[in-house]
Amino acid sequence: MDNDSPPLTLDLLEGRLEEILEAALSSRRTIVPIVQVMTHRTEQQQHTLLHWLPIVARVNPELAFQCAQRIPPQMDQLEEADLERWVGGVLDRYDQEGLQQALTVLRNGPPRLNQRAETAFLADIAGLLTTFVAALGGRPLTLAEGEYPHTNTETLFLPPSLAVADRVEDNHTLYRCLAAHLWSLGRFGTYFPDLPERLGHYPDPEAAAQLYLTLESCRMDAILDRLLPGLGRFMLPWQASRQRGGPWQEVAAALAAPTASRENSLTWTESLYGIALPTPLPFHSARSYRPAMATLLHRLEREKQLFRRVVNQAMPRLQPITLPDAGDERELELRPLADGMTFELLLDGQPLLPPDLIHALSHSIIQDLGRIPPEYLTAAGAGGYAAQESTETGEQEDSCLPTRAEVDTFLYDEWDFRRNDYRKDWCVLKELPILPSDAPLVATTLAKYRALWQGIRRSFELLLGRDLWLRRQLQGDEVDTDTLVQALTDSRAGLEMDERLFRCRRRNERDVATLILVDMSGSTKGWVIEAIQESLVLFCKALQVLGDRYAVYGFSSRTRKQCELFPIKRFEQPYGPAVEGGIAGIAPMEYTRMGVFIRHATAVLNGQEARTRLLITLSDGKPEDYDGFYDGYRGQYAIEDTRKALIEARRSGIHPFCITVDTEAREYLPRLYGPARYVMLDDVRQLPVKIADIYRRLTTG
Repeated sequence: MDNDSPPLTLDLLEGRLEEILEAALSSRRTIVPIVQVMTHRTEQQQHTLLHWLPIVARVNPELAFQCAQRIPPQMDQLEEADLERWVGGVLDRYDQEGLQQALTVLRNGPPRLNQRAETAFLADIAGLLTTFVAALGGRPLTLAEGEYPHTNTETLFLPPSLAVADRVEDNHTLYRCLAAHLWSLGRFGTYFPDLPERLGHYPDPEAAAQLYLTLESCRMDAILDRLLPGLGRFMLPWQASRQRGGPWQEVAAALAAPTASRENSLTWTESLYGIALPTPLPFHSARSYRPAMATLLHRLEREKQLFRRVVNQAMPRLQPITLPDAGDERELELRPLADGMTFELLLDGQPLLPPDLIHALSHSIIQDLGRIPPEYLTAAGAGGYAAQESTETGEQEDSCLPTRAEVDTFLYDEWDFRRNDYRKDWCVLKELPILPSDAPLVATTLAKYRALWQGIRRSFELLLGRDLWLRRQLQGDEVDTDTLVQALTDSRAGLEMDERLFRCRRRNERDVATLILVDMSGSTKGWVIEAIQESLVLFCKALQVLGDRYAVYGFSSRTRKQCELFPIKRFEQPYGPAVEGGIAGIAPMEYTRMGVFIRHATAVLNGQEARTRLLITLSDGKPEDYDGFYDGYRGQYAIEDTRKALIEARRSGIHPFCITVDTEAREYLPRLYGPARYVMLDDVRQLPVKIADIYRRLTTG
């Protein structure tokens, strides 16, 4: 920090602190000691404190008062980044566990004070570790700070700092080893449903669990050495020091075999039970299997019900490569392929082309169970899905609407620009079934826009037959005249003549996945909601012609704890009466907490394997929600969080686009989406006319 600037005057400093800490002051409390300490700080240090105290005061006045007492004495020893990390950690702990735990973090002091120079901090490499874990494959995982390293199979919890090795670079590598080790425990079968029962017969089940996890750590070491030899070489000296004596050399050799499995670790647990465990290696992690088991069992039940519903929906649409005789009894089977994680779906022994969601679900289920149990391929119960009778074909269609007990709940971070950090697990999002309507929306819309619809359909049909010409080819369907002229010119000028003189026609293979987020806030009441419904009817009908994959979700919120998402059409769901009823059921509700819904839509789109992934938002206004004084999701706070969520989406390869009818959108949309990524309509009634044309330009430009 700059120590040359003159400090603020005593009166000015006292006035600012009184204004900020007023709610925490009383007849027994005074800011005089705080002011006296602050007068000895530089102007930059004073401004830094006066920046953070209002932020903390909005969260909790008492916490701000305690910060004002404890931060100034430490400021000469801190860089600004260290102070930001300290205050950010205090606020995160308050968000998660309340005032007392936040005060504990505050009293413990800045994380970097008294740390050795070689200490590595999780906050410094969290972004790189997230990318590293994603590249490992398997189920998507998140990272979080934890008191000790462990995983619940969906989140990797890592310590905030490491100082085991003698160099900071080596401690960064240790972080990668820890993350890879935690990932491997979930990926290669350490946790499975019967694990508590398999360990429960020992006199001390917890001791048996510790031994089993130690043995599994040895097995994971060998797996990681084969998959990531660079990390394997880094871990080797620690492994060698353990294996010099006792039974661990024999154990490590046995569990290093490529055919070793958790059953081998369970067998060794029987043999070695009661033996003293070795000192854990710095990249070994799990102390208990209980966090992982709780998450695994909940996920298995949820995915079982969803898998059965999706299989039921997919059966009428899956086309076998070779159809069996009509008189044969139909039998559905899902068989893992050689890698054990991908699969093929068989109908009477003949391969079928599975929908994307079945592929993703089976991958997750096989990761947990090693197989798809036979009961997953039977019909879901009466409460698992609702069948509706089609008015046009008389066929049954699954609506894929979950019961209340099956509602999925998700936690998402939210960006706080004042902290320059995320509020961890701040927003609670629930996917809820939309209440369908039997209003004749489709027929009415197609009649109202008859001429427009005919034009949209013709333009989309043309896209199906559109070919691309590849120029400058060594061989092809015809001579590329422009290239030939250029080649002859080069030859006469004494240059080497280009031999790529042909062009060839290539079919334009579309590979697009689009998710549409529909604003269902209260401000859409009236003309806006009607225009949105009509637009979705034309849009969905057009995409049926084109054959592109798409999903439609409505959203509304009321505070961070009540963010509700309504799947109107999922990617795996066929278009039909259930979707049409969902579109007709779109209705104005509450507010627009945009960031959380964009993050969820990004996660859904990232589950789709497509060359082009679009996220289109239909909205009538800026992001805003109803909250308390500090948590007010409005103004710059809401815009910055939404902008951050859109940046996250673009970084993952998604192309966000916004269509709005907000007359004030010019004030904020350029900052949110950037140029050429949004369109503003002066009249909401233009929306049905424009949406299909906008989509056509987005996917063919």
